[in-house]
Amino acid sequence: MKLVKRIGLPIILGSIVSWIFFIFSEYNLNEVFWGTWLFTSLFFLLLIYLIQKSEVTKFLTWVVGISLLLRLGLGLITTENLIDWGYDQEPYQSGYLFKDAYSRDNQAWDLAISDQPIWAAFSNDFFTDQYGGLLALSSLIYRLFTPDAHFQINIIFFVTMINVIGILFLALGLREKNKDIGFSPSSKIIILIFSFYPDAVLFSASQMREPILLGISACLFWIIHKQKIKIWNRFALFSLFSIFLLLISLKIGIFIIFSFLIWMLFQPYRKQIKVLNSKIIILPVVVIVIIALFFSSKWILEAGKWDALLLERNSGFVQYIVSIIGSRYRLLFASIYGLFQPVLPAALIEPSKLFWKILNSLRALGWYLMIPILVYGIVYFFRENEKFKKFEYLFIWSFSVFWIMLSSIRAGGDMWDNPRYRLSFLIFIAYIIGVAFYHGWKTKDHWLTRIFIAELVFVLFFLQWYISRYTGLFENLTFFQMVFVLSIIFGIILITGILKEVKIHKLINEIKKK
Repeated sequence: MKLVKRIGLPIILGSIVSWIFFIFSEYNLNEVFWGTWLFTSLFFLLLIYLIQKSEVTKFLTWVVGISLLLRLGLGLITTENLIDWGYDQEPYQSGYLFKDAYSRDNQAWDLAISDQPIWAAFSNDFFTDQYGGLLALSSLIYRLFTPDAHFQINIIFFVTMINVIGILFLALGLREKNKDIGFSPSSKIIILIFSFYPDAVLFSASQMREPILLGISACLFWIIHKQKIKIWNRFALFSLFSIFLLLISLKIGIFIIFSFLIWMLFQPYRKQIKVLNSKIIILPVVVIVIIALFFSSKWILEAGKWDALLLERNSGFVQYIVSIIGSRYRLLFASIYGLFQPVLPAALIEPSKLFWKILNSLRALGWYLMIPILVYGIVYFFRENEKFKKFEYLFIWSFSVFWIMLSSIRAGGDMWDNPRYRLSFLIFIAYIIGVAFYHGWKTKDHWLTRIFIAELVFVLFFLQWYISRYTGLFENLTFFQMVFVLSIIFGIILITGILKEVKIHKLINEIKKK
């Protein structure tokens, strides 16, 4: 009975999904259905096997199921409707959410129908994927399963399944970390962020590399937190997934891998390994971190200078700001601007097609809900009493904030680059947000409330600024007048918070004396 369930259910699910894909396609049944049925059934077989081995809870079953439906549903709907919902540009008219996905996927099809081997994806002949990994995988999928049809929805299914499988591995890693209680409330928050953060859903609904990066990152998270595993098996698994990660994105992959290697030093099993438990390890770790930061920062800084220039050229508002602060601060302003991308007030007010307005508003809302908790993370660090846990959190928080700031430098090209790089580090960001938010919520920390109020004030000020800009309903403050007023309000919030903190500490000291 178990065998029938284990094999029969994936076949049924594969048949249903393949039939839905076929109905929405323009191809004949024999061109796409049977190959897609085999492809989807194999992935469902893997997913169900992992679910059964993981002994998942009802909570996780619902999360995985809804995550899968959201991603595949959005991918299918946009593929079929972007010709009407999108702009009059070739990628949208061809059913692609991103220009990168359009270019890479079409070149993957060209490789699939050619006489060249799959590894030609890593040569200079195929330039749309600078690393070649996703291009090679896409081409292999086309060549094996739908050689007679450029059935692009299969690539969306592939990246979606990698992302969803990653949710399972993240959950397994979190369960290992909290063995006594299973899924703690903070663990559930982390899983929900990783599964339903709007950009994570959006990029998984297209032929992009980010969902693969997220899926592999989740596997690495499980590997470093898995306790009962031989050290050589751990490093073998870690190396295998790391190679896969580097083939998908070398530059981002290096930073992710080294971040996990440092995180590994905080795990209990490090005491069993003399090298990791020695103080001598500090020096090579510092060297590794510096090298990783150097290569990552050099790449983004160089691109950021050009993007900042593009930002100024394409925006009269930015030209006005740069003319006041000077061109030497152009990159700094672009970085701050990128930190708030997608800009929530702009997404709500700027004229746009309904689909993009809703999409960008949800993306912005998701990010703006996380920003205050990221800021609160440093408060949580001082609140945490357990020394080891405290410094583990500080490491993850510091690396996450560094990556976010580094990513924000890429604001000038368009509103997609910076959130893309930020998304690649989502597993770390989700972790620090889940831990900090649960602590702040549980203790009713006044700083968490104050930081959210500060952001609300910021959003409302710029919302009225955008409304005035596009409607002219009322006279607006200048940009720097708004900055001045906001600075005063933020100062009041900060000072009253400090006074509240002093009062709390006085009360605690009085209780201790009694």
